[in-house]
Amino acid sequence: MRARPSADALWLSGFLSEPLGIGRAGQLTALALENAGYTVLRDDLRPLHRRLLTRKPEPFAEDAPIWIIHGNPPEAKIALFARDPDQWAHMYRIAYWVWESDLAPADWVAIAQWFHEIWVPSAFARDAFQRAFERAGQTDLGDKLRVMPHPVPIKSVSPGAHHFVRVLTLFDPRSDLERKNPAAVVRAWQLAFPDPTSAQLIIKTYEAAETHATFKALLSQAGNRSDIVFQCETLDIEATEQLIANADVLISLHRGEGFGLPLAEAMAAGVPVIATGWSGNMEFMDANTAKLVPYHLIPANVRYNGPDAQWAEPDVAAAAGALKHLFENANARRALGKRGREAIARLHVPWQREGLF
Repeated sequence: MRARPSADALWLSGFLSEPLGIGRAGQLTALALENAGYTVLRDDLRPLHRRLLTRKPEPFAEDAPIWIIHGNPPEAKIALFARDPDQWAHMYRIAYWVWESDLAPADWVAIAQWFHEIWVPSAFARDAFQRAFERAGQTDLGDKLRVMPHPVPIKSVSPGAHHFVRVLTLFDPRSDLERKNPAAVVRAWQLAFPDPTSAQLIIKTYEAAETHATFKALLSQAGNRSDIVFQCETLDIEATEQLIANADVLISLHRGEGFGLPLAEAMAAGVPVIATGWSGNMEFMDANTAKLVPYHLIPANVRYNGPDAQWAEPDVAAAAGALKHLFENANARRALGKRGREAIARLHVPWQREGLF
């Protein structure tokens, strides 16, 4: 295995202008590297396919010995083809990948050969890739895997003024609603509060979510309750951070997360979190720093390699109990938020300059 070169500058390709999680993750990586003292040369992968189809492979504008591609294997492959291979053949190449069930896709394995290292945000994601490598008979590829959690910053964000408990859940209907599982959040809310209450559940999604059939089903499930509010708009990073900071509780009853960036950002802002106690979010939370919802494992859906892969089915009744407890106990909310905030600081340790390059 090739040794990492020493470097003061490196290229980082990613979806750096995206208002979604994939863009936020790439930006956090760039900022962490800069904070460690490296010069980061940014390369935005949008428009990804258009670049490949309409241009010849183009060289990097500046030389640097390291290239990090912050995108999963299909996008990473396109990024490689869009650049001059005579130049990047001599660069030390690092992929940053993530996966959300316990088995990464088989057709991603071959792309691993093009990289000297593969960074993942959690031990859970590492194990998903390791399992895929082993199933393909490529166990040596596991030596390339390195856990590099998203370095979520601890920020002093002042919550807005409100006189009721606000509970927030976030999802993107263009992603897999079965994985994000907002329907379970609605069920837990209805179980915790059979009648409308002084608390408010905010279901944050993105602009034009109303056009998705699965989202319409979620609206129908929620009914006409005044304490369940849908917020369908695309926010920039600062507005999303403020939305999270304004919450009194964040809840995620996901079936699988490669990391769970909004959960970590909530904890970094001192917002207590209720979450399924399985998958990538266990990289930064435990029973002391979050309300973990018990679960049992079931086959994942086809998009996430089911039935060979598994993911979690959270206990909705337990989630309802956690909601009711935090609603009724302001002191418990504050104490849990404080412990969660302290836990997030540990995510920065792997990004210290010593040991990186």
